Amino acid sequence: MAKNNLKILVMGAGSIGQRHIKNLKTLGVEHIGVVDPVLGLPSYSLKEALKEKWDAVFICSPSSTHLKIALEVAKTKTPMFIEKPLSHTLAGLIQLQGISKNIKPIMVGYNIDFHPQFKKIQSILRKKILGKVLGVRAEFGYYLPDWRPGTDYAKSYSAKKDLGGGILLDDIHEINLVYNLFGPVKKTFGLTKKQSSLKIDTEDYVEMILQFENGMIGQVHMDYLQRSYSRSLKVIGEKGTLIWDLNESKIELYTAISKQWKTVDKIAKLDWNETYLAEIKEFLSCLKANKNPESDLIRGIETLKIALAVRDSAKVWKL
Repeated sequence: MAKNNLKILVMGAGSIGQRHIKNLKTLGVEHIGVVDPVLGLPSYSLKEALKEKWDAVFICSPSSTHLKIALEVAKTKTPMFIEKPLSHTLAGLIQLQGISKNIKPIMVGYNIDFHPQFKKIQSILRKKILGKVLGVRAEFGYYLPDWRPGTDYAKSYSAKKDLGGGILLDDIHEINLVYNLFGPVKKTFGLTKKQSSLKIDTEDYVEMILQFENGMIGQVHMDYLQRSYSRSLKVIGEKGTLIWDLNESKIELYTAISKQWKTVDKIAKLDWNETYLAEIKEFLSCLKANKNPESDLIRGIETLKIALAVRDSAKVWKL
């Protein structure tokens, strides 16, 4: 990749921060500053770092710090890439919208949008192959101690409520997925609970029901518990059913006409890092064009609202 003169600051050098740093270098970005107070990289603060002129800032710190950092960056009118979730609370988001309305791009990191099979799913839905879509079910489950080999899961932000952890926000990807495919959500309710003996103070099991503005009903399941990685999307239509197995990178389709299942797309071996590379390419392209991507600040806010509405509804459920 050809080198460029971009100066990019990365806030947070954990696993996702390191991934983005590596991918930025792959894409030709040579001047990368890194600030991580926990790791002491470097010893100066964000405030000191922002005295320099940066072309963009990547916010990859724990979720509970995203908004505070974004507000500081917005004061400098610098474009931002903010890792999901946008925040762990809605407080301050209106303020962020106000002071960042002329900043482009602002992108929220939903790499699943850049899975090579995602556009195939969109095409099938657009062509009405399933007829009217009636419902959708998304699932993600994977045992938290196996997420980041070589690290202590109990010390990760995922395990800590005060850092914005918990499977609900950690896997907000699935909420973004159904939102991206089927549009805004009108109503939601759900249950969030710590079911296991994992050394965490966050929820590890979530079930939610969504009613979309278009009348569809959706269900999203998330957990930190399944020993075998499980990730899928099932779309139910009047004329057929689609199943996307993201673990096997396989799309299967059943239609009322054929009355049989057919594999319509299969990737033998998917490198998930390609999805992260693709989203950064999109961000850099938007940076050059001075425009916002589809996964913008508004999308980040709307998906966060859904997640937090589920958490709120779980608090009022009584048997």
